[in-house]
Amino acid sequence: MRIVFDFDDTIENSWEASQEGIKELLKFFFKKRMFKLVVLILFRKNEDFIKDESLLLDNPYRIIKKFIEYCYGRSDERIVREASDIFNKAYFSHLKLYPEAKIVLEKLKGHELILMTDGDSDFQRKKIKFLGIEKYFKEIYISGETKISKINPEAFKILKKADYLIGDRIKTDITGGKFIGAKTILFNNGLFIKENRKSDIKPDYVVKNLKDILSIIPAPP
Repeated sequence: MRIVFDFDDTIENSWEASQEGIKELLKFFFKKRMFKLVVLILFRKNEDFIKDESLLLDNPYRIIKKFIEYCYGRSDERIVREASDIFNKAYFSHLKLYPEAKIVLEKLKGHELILMTDGDSDFQRKKIKFLGIEKYFKEIYISGETKISKINPEAFKILKKADYLIGDRIKTDITGGKFIGAKTILFNNGLFIKENRKSDIKPDYVVKNLKDILSIIPAPP
């Protein structure tokens, strides 16, 4: 049985870790008197920037560089590098698996487990290695390598076949899973509640605790 897992905020706390990184960036940018940038972040006036789907293939360095250039029209390499280092340090200091994730992976490892994620190849693989979960997955697909984001259902064709797909976002994971005929499980972690509610696409199952998928997916033989 082929079971596909989303990575960020499905089996680990990427959003929470990112928020800690952003807090440190705000301190750094404030010290550098980059107040326009600070205001855009604090008052969430950067929506036009974050709508850029190409960011889904980028690493923190390139995203920070693009954001500075979005604000000021140019960037300083030293500032970008220092900001990237500050973000990464805070991010990895707070990045961790969800408590139930290791239990679920251990219980299901007799199946063919696949990891599919958006992001820069090096950054995502560094996270996978950092969390010690590479051993669980027979296949790993990263949009930075495949060159197509999960926002496009065509990205899921690379899987060829999947019995179940687990993710936290209907717009990407659940839509893609249905596109290839998989049974879909929405992990309702609270991050995409409004967006998910507006979607006309409905998952086959919804869970609030990752361990609940063990009552949905049959145990390995």
